[in-house]
Amino acid sequence: MDNRLASLGKVVVVIVAVGAGACGPSTSPGWPSDLSPTAKSRLADYCTKRDTCQVELAVTVGPCPTSMCLASETTEAPLLEYFDCQIAKQCSAFFNDDDCAAAAGTPDAEQTQFVSRCTARNSECTGDFDAFCAVAGMPLLRKDYLHAFDACLGKACADIDACLAAAAPTDCW
Repeated sequence: MDNRLASLGKVVVVIVAVGAGACGPSTSPGWPSDLSPTAKSRLADYCTKRDTCQVELAVTVGPCPTSMCLASETTEAPLLEYFDCQIAKQCSAFFNDDDCAAAAGTPDAEQTQFVSRCTARNSECTGDFDAFCAVAGMPLLRKDYLHAFDACLGKACADIDACLAAAAPTDCW
């Protein structure tokens, strides 16, 4: 599976950071170009906690994500829930954030139906994108990406992985 597609499984895993100009298609019509002041403040709190945990655990990860990159890839309300969940953690659990990503937001019918369609298509194609299906249906990820991924499911089985990888956002983390 393409590295960008694999990294989508870590949309909220703090491992890789990208520069402000290298983010997803934030210039698409209707997409915010930046986070709200509230979300920027919470991001600053998150980054402070992240930096503290790096020092405490003697680990090194890339720089904190930029607010512009996060605005291009995430939905703000679930992102705020994610930040709150992560900030409340002890450093020993901070860099394992799958629980916070999964708990951020409540999937709506469209997201739930996508996960079902994606999982069924993965089985039909004997694919390796099953884990991707659940992550792509999370409320944390912008629905624009969900729609692009959904279009990929209609392709021939041999073409789905490449389509999903091409539609995946750049990993801000």
